[in-house]
This record gives sequence, structure tokens and C-alpha cells, in this order.
Amino acid sequence: MKSHPARIKNHNFVREMEMDRMAGTSQPKTVSIPLAQITRLLIDAAETNRTWLTDFADDCVKIDADLYEVLLAYQSLRHSSV
Repeated sequence: MKSHPARIKNHNFVREMEMDRMAGTSQPKTVSIPLAQITRLLIDAAETNRTWLTDFADDCVKIDADLYEVLLAYQSLRHSSV
């Protein structure tokens, strides 16, 4: 049975952030959240071909250097097994 995607906690500033962005009155803001909160949602969006995911395909995402090294190692292992 497929589990449901995780829920991201609703932050109060989301509406204000969007209005500031639309009005051009502030710099783009970032949010720091645990990877576990977004992983299942991103997997679900990718598996169900959600269009909005492609809208963000070129956006940069900041991650810890440790996670980056693990991802590089994992990528290398996957390519060597193919």
C-alpha cells in the first residue's frame, strides 16, 4: 500500500511572502526545513508528473556539503552498477 506524502508545516508568512514578491517590494525569501519534510512530497510529485515541479527545475537548492558528498557517492555507485 502506498503511503501518503508528508505534510509541510504551514508557515504564517507564506501569504505575506507571495504578496511581497508580486509587489516587488522584497528580495526572494528562503525557508529552512528538514529534508524529511519535503522528500516524500517531491517523490510523489515526480512519480505523478506534476507540472509545477518542472516550473522549479532550474531553481538552485542549497544543501549541506555532507549530503552533497553522499549524493555524489550514490550517483557513482548507481552508474557503476548499470
